[in-house]
Amino acid sequence: MKKMLMALVAVSLVTLSPWTAQAQEKGKGKKGNVSPEQQMIDQFMKQLEKAELTEEQSTKIKELWTKVAKEVTKTRTEGGITSEILKKRTEATKEAREAGKKQKEVQEAVDKALALSEAQKKVMQETEAQLSKVRIEIGKLLKPEQIEKLPPQLKDNLKEKEGKKKKKA
Repeated sequence: MKKMLMALVAVSLVTLSPWTAQAQEKGKGKKGNVSPEQQMIDQFMKQLEKAELTEEQSTKIKELWTKVAKEVTKTRTEGGITSEILKKRTEATKEAREAGKKQKEVQEAVDKALALSEAQKKVMQETEAQLSKVRIEIGKLLKPEQIEKLPPQLKDNLKEKEGKKKKKA
């Protein structure tokens, strides 16, 4: 169970690091004075554009993502996770992927680049687990045809992992 959770967290860290890192950067680029929470929401909703959400789906997804974005931002801030750390994570992930590394190697490269304290690692794992849980809830709101229109990494993150389903059964 613990290994499965760690694998889920690792996959979430790597696949969504660009979104969360960008979302938590304050006052950068054209978004200016938009809060980190709102940036996370905007970035996630942008990823879902190809799914052609209904108004009802959009509203429900924004509600879910708003709640988790506030919690995640607060937890990360209190845990010493800065926008600089998130930016480094994004850069390390991108470099590792471009180098053709596999998922596990990507995560190792990110861990090495960040050199987080144990407390910071715990905060990152907890917040990524929160985000993963909400992404799965959001995936349940979408029709299969909508999910098929999304990029592969996002599709995977909106589905409950097979191993997890078996554990619950």
